Amino acid sequence: MEKERLYYVDWLRILVTLSLIPYHAALTYTGIGDIYINSPLKDIKVLPFLIITAPLDSFFMALLFFVSGIATYYSFQNRGKNEYIRERVRKLLIPFILGTLILCPVQAYFKAMYDGFSGNFIKFIPEFFSAKIVNYLGYAHLWFLLYLFVFLLICLPLFKKWIENKEKLKKLSAFLCKGNNIYLPILFIIVSEMLLRPFFHGPQTLIMDWANDVVYLSVFIYGFVFASDVKIQERVSRLVNTSKVVLAILIILYIAIQYLWVVKGTEVAYLWIVWAITKGFYECSAIIFLLWLGKKYLNKKSSALVYLSKTSFTYYVFHFIPVNMFTYYCMRLDISIYIRYLLVLLLSYLFVFVVYEVFVKRIFSLVRQKISTLDRVI
Repeated sequence: MEKERLYYVDWLRILVTLSLIPYHAALTYTGIGDIYINSPLKDIKVLPFLIITAPLDSFFMALLFFVSGIATYYSFQNRGKNEYIRERVRKLLIPFILGTLILCPVQAYFKAMYDGFSGNFIKFIPEFFSAKIVNYLGYAHLWFLLYLFVFLLICLPLFKKWIENKEKLKKLSAFLCKGNNIYLPILFIIVSEMLLRPFFHGPQTLIMDWANDVVYLSVFIYGFVFASDVKIQERVSRLVNTSKVVLAILIILYIAIQYLWVVKGTEVAYLWIVWAITKGFYECSAIIFLLWLGKKYLNKKSSALVYLSKTSFTYYVFHFIPVNMFTYYCMRLDISIYIRYLLVLLLSYLFVFVVYEVFVKRIFSLVRQKISTLDRVI
């Protein structure tokens, strides 16, 4: 299993996770997307921030679900159904619940203060857990954990069947590798985006969030199938030249669209439809290109990979707190917005690094020691 491991996939997951800090910090100045502190720029000054956010927000969640599908294939190999469910509850559902109850009020408090709330954090807690929770983004970025857990439960019977009878998985792989059949899952994503995204583009509530539900669930399943056969991986890599062209064109288009949204507002609302129609092309092309790029340059084990694999979940869960905190305090500084932005990035990365090294790492070490001691006693 170690020999089969796709190290470049681990790198893609890590790089997407690390990009969350610059992405969410930049959203403050674009005003596009879900963000706590909103101070959009309405002129050419916003362009550097759009160059960061526009290429990312149209695909990187799809990539995370695709990578999760790949990881699920490997996780399934040596685990029974019940063991796997227990592990997912521990790694997904419990962090989602605890994060929503403990972390989300903290990061939302900075939005409340920015918007004029004058009470302390204790007084803010009842306000957060009220009808206003939607205004404070609810479970915020942790929606990914909830969606992934639900997707796993939905797909569990199918994945279990495929693992126990790999002939069916091989037949599916052979079908996708035949002729132009590899385009079928790509076409499904594109059509789903075209038909659903214009009508379902609200918050990630899972229920009635059909664009995200269908697209991300499909991408998750395709990731599982992709990991099962090297022939599919090779077939997908042959699409990279076309993907490069599509990606280059649409990156420029998306930056232009979002610039017009920010500067002109509702005067160019029809461009949202253009984005929705082309989003499927973009996210499929981006995934194919990054898989090819990762395999070419990142497919090897290293000490950096080992360390970042351990820390990336901490970065994902905790990153919004320092981003909001430092953005809130840096907004008061009479300095260039770009210097302010870079300061938020530096302090946020440092904050999460300290959280991991000082707290998370030690907590896990203590838990492992307790378990080891208990095992010896038993």
